[in-house]
Amino acid sequence: MRTRLFACLAGLGLAAGAWAQDQVTHFTAPDGTHVTLRVGQPPPDHYGPAPDFAKLDVNRDGYISREEAEAYPPLANDFDYIAHHAARISKAQYERWNQTQNR
Repeated sequence: MRTRLFACLAGLGLAAGAWAQDQVTHFTAPDGTHVTLRVGQPPPDHYGPAPDFAKLDVNRDGYISREEAEAYPPLANDFDYIAHHAARISKAQYERWNQTQNR
């Protein structure tokens, strides 16, 4: 058991050293087991430009609620940050957030 744990940790150390987006490391554990270690992140989703505030404000109350934000996943993901943990986002908050995004 210790041998496998050591082999896995050693493999992680080798893989972490390069900091590549996607990296595959092959090594053989001391017991002869062939190990493949994949490190990386999936490519980002591209949702395109953010919709107009009016399109997201479905109930036309002048704010985007958490439920309305679900229509645009990047906004829903950042909702608490933008709203400062409130229940809604104003048009000014939305526009500031939209200006800082690199889409």
